[in-house]
Amino acid sequence: MSLYLYSIVRCLPDPRTGEFVNFGAIAGNPDIGDWSIRQLSKVDRIRKIAGASALEAAASFVFEVDAEIDQSRSGLDEGFDPLGEDWLLNKHRNHRNVVQLSMPAPILADSAEEALEIVFGHLIIDPIAEPREQSVTKYDLNRGLRQAYRQARVAEPFVRPRAQVHIGAHVHSTIDFAIANGRTVQLTQAWSFRRAQLDEVSQQVKAWAYAMERLRGGEEARVVDTQNRMSTITRNVDLQVVIATPTTPEQIVAYEEAEQVFAGLNADVHPLEDVEAVGRRAAQLVSELR
Repeated sequence: MSLYLYSIVRCLPDPRTGEFVNFGAIAGNPDIGDWSIRQLSKVDRIRKIAGASALEAAASFVFEVDAEIDQSRSGLDEGFDPLGEDWLLNKHRNHRNVVQLSMPAPILADSAEEALEIVFGHLIIDPIAEPREQSVTKYDLNRGLRQAYRQARVAEPFVRPRAQVHIGAHVHSTIDFAIANGRTVQLTQAWSFRRAQLDEVSQQVKAWAYAMERLRGGEEARVVDTQNRMSTITRNVDLQVVIATPTTPEQIVAYEEAEQVFAGLNADVHPLEDVEAVGRRAAQLVSELR
C-alpha cells in the first residue's frame, strides 16, 4: 500500500451557518499523480436540503476537478509533473463558499479508486449506491508499465513514452512506450477492455494495427520521441501488448476480435497482473544494446 491523500467535498447552502452535507471526495497520490474524484450516486436528499443552486455549484466543481485530473493524466505521458499535495491543499484553501473541502488527510491504499472506496465506506454515507464495476483506464495500464520498467531497472533515458513511429512516407502511430537509445528494441501498447466505450477501443486497435502491419512488412521506419530524439527500428522489433482483461460478454467479444489482431502481429500479450514480464523483457533487450 502507498500513502494517499483525500479531501471530502461539502455543499453548504448557507456558508454563514456552517451547516453542510457531504457531496463527494477527492483522493490521490501526489508522488505518482494517481488522482480520482467521485460524487454521491444519488443527490435527491442534497437537493432537498441545499437547494438547486448549491447542488449545481457542487456538481460543477466536481466536473471541473475531474477535467483537471484527466488533463494531468495526459500530461504525465508527456513528462509533465503530477498534481502535487499543494494542488489539493489550494483547493481546500480557495473554496470557502457554497463548496468547501475538508483539510487533506492521509490514507493508505493501493490506488485512488481504492482510497475513495474506503472514504465512501467509512466517512460518506451512500447507502443506495449501486455496486460499481471495477473499470481499468489506459492511465492505470501505463502507470503499471512505468512501475514495471522501474522495477526491472531499465534506465530512464531508454524509456520513451508517447513516442511516434513513422512508417514509410505517410503512416505514423503514437506508441505508449518505446524502449530505445538510437536503436529501438521494444514497443509496448496498452489497451483496456474493461471499460464502457468498446467501439472506441476497437477503432483504436485497428488504426494501431494498420501501422504495425506496415512495420512488420518491412517498410522503412523510425521512432521519434517527445524530445525529438530519433531511433532506428526494424520489422522484428519486440512488440508487447498489456491489457485490462474483459469481464462482461460485450467486453469479451471486443477482446477476442483484438486478440486475433495481436496474434497476426506476433505481439506478446500480457494482462495487467503480469506487467512485470514486459519490464523484464525490456531489461534483457537493453542489456544487449550495451
